[in-house]
Amino acid sequence: MKPRILRHLIIGLLILTGIFHFAVALLGQAPGMALPLTVFGVLYTGLSFFVRRDVNDGSKNHSRNAIIATIIVCATGLALGMNNYLANGGPLALPIMFAIDVVIIAAGAMWLMKTKKKKA
Repeated sequence: MKPRILRHLIIGLLILTGIFHFAVALLGQAPGMALPLTVFGVLYTGLSFFVRRDVNDGSKNHSRNAIIATIIVCATGLALGMNNYLANGGPLALPIMFAIDVVIIAAGAMWLMKTKKKKA
C-alpha cells in the first residue's frame, strides 16, 4: 500500500475506534470503564486530526511524529484494555476495539517503513 492510503486508513480507523469508545462508554456496556473509554475515545479522535493534518509537525518527515504518537497510544490502549479485559471480562465490543488497535499499529508500522526518515 502507498503511504497516503495507509495514512487515510489510519485516520479512518482512529475515527471509527474513537466513536466506538464513546458509544460503549455512553451505553454503559462496560461498567466502571466509562471514564477510561471516554479518555481513549478523545485521544483516538484527536490523533485522527493530528495524523490528517499532514503538514510540518516538527519532524523531518511530515506526519512522522503523529504516526509514532498514534502507535504509542494504540499500544498503550491495547495493553491496558487487554489487561483489564482478561482480568474482568467485558462486552464483545472490547475485543473488536483491540483488533482495530492492532490494525492501526500494523498500518502505522508499514507507513513508517515506507517513509524513511528524511535527512536534515
